[in-house]
Amino acid sequence: MPDLEPTQPLRQTNGGSRPVPDPTELTDRAIARLEKSLTSWFEGQLAIRDERLRGIDEATKLRLDAVGQTADAFSEQVDRLREVHDEKFHSVQVQFVERDTRQEREAKDNKIAVDAAFAAQKEAAAKQDEANAKAIDKSEIATKELLRTLDDRISDIKGRLDRGEGRTSGGIDARALAITLIGLVIGAAGLALAFLR
Repeated sequence: MPDLEPTQPLRQTNGGSRPVPDPTELTDRAIARLEKSLTSWFEGQLAIRDERLRGIDEATKLRLDAVGQTADAFSEQVDRLREVHDEKFHSVQVQFVERDTRQEREAKDNKIAVDAAFAAQKEAAAKQDEANAKAIDKSEIATKELLRTLDDRISDIKGRLDRGEGRTSGGIDARALAITLIGLVIGAAGLALAFLR
């Protein structure tokens, strides 16, 4: 609290009608000291405020720098992620292209292999048909020859039977001849079937 005591003695100027010390002069001095004190206090408060504002400005600048650095770091991370992402997609795309190329090559190879197999099968079938035709021809010739031989033998046996040859004691020779004849026919049929298979 400011000191209200006068520093100099007060003088009376109007002949003693004012009290000593004069309250007006004391009041003026007190007001002057109060103004000085308040001015000093306000200046101190303004200095504090200015210092706080400078601190806030500095903190704001630091925060903005940190936000900028964070944004730059975030942007770098996004760019790295984009690069990794693009690389992975490129890798997958390359794998798809390689797979498609491999499938096309395999399809071509399979087609060539199937065509070759069909050609080989066709050639083998043609050769088999040719071999079957030759075998059938041989079989037919052999069967015809066998039938001709059997027909000659049957005619010969028939002729002998008609002439009465071979009838000896009890007709055993005729029966033996008939059995032989039946055996020959069955053998010829068996041979014909064997050639046809």
